[in-house]
Amino acid sequence: MRRLFLIFAAMLMISGCSVVPKSILKEVNRDISLDQVQSNPAQYTGQKVLWGGIILNSENLENYTQIEVLETELAYDERPEDGTSRGRFLIQSPGYLDTNIYTKNKRITIAGTVKGVETGKIGKMDYRYPVIEPIDMRTFEQMTERDYDYPYSPYMYGPYYPYSPFYPYGPFSPYGPYRHPFYPYPYPFP
Repeated sequence: MRRLFLIFAAMLMISGCSVVPKSILKEVNRDISLDQVQSNPAQYTGQKVLWGGIILNSENLENYTQIEVLETELAYDERPEDGTSRGRFLIQSPGYLDTNIYTKNKRITIAGTVKGVETGKIGKMDYRYPVIEPIDMRTFEQMTERDYDYPYSPYMYGPYYPYSPFYPYGPFSPYGPYRHPFYPYPYPFP
């Protein structure tokens, strides 16, 4: 029984790790990098790739919506993670996408087809942007650091926490069976 449970748990962990549908993941070539497409666009045109990064800009043009992305590495679950970048790329989605959803500093994962390379400007410098037509896109909010001062403080329950008799619901806590009749407040605060 235990072996069956372990096999089932391992299968759940392996199968539920990706944010991109499995049918799309089977079609993409993960070995194609942004550098390769920039240097030889004709060789990779029509190939399906899986890239991710941070949105720098998005705008609705006449026939499509264009999103400029700073490429970053993908984590084990295909979410973009902080780290080094190999450059920028453009997403050109036919039709209208709401630019309030695809806003600056959101993270994005895209599975799409390489259309080629377009030359654009970064400041005054010319830059060759690989262009991707999306098959599937997922956006993620910027992760923030948690505030670790709340709810635990090392002074909250005394020096013998969690073995203190005054720990909440311990025998001598205000909620326990042996609470002190003259000290009705939680320890150590009045």
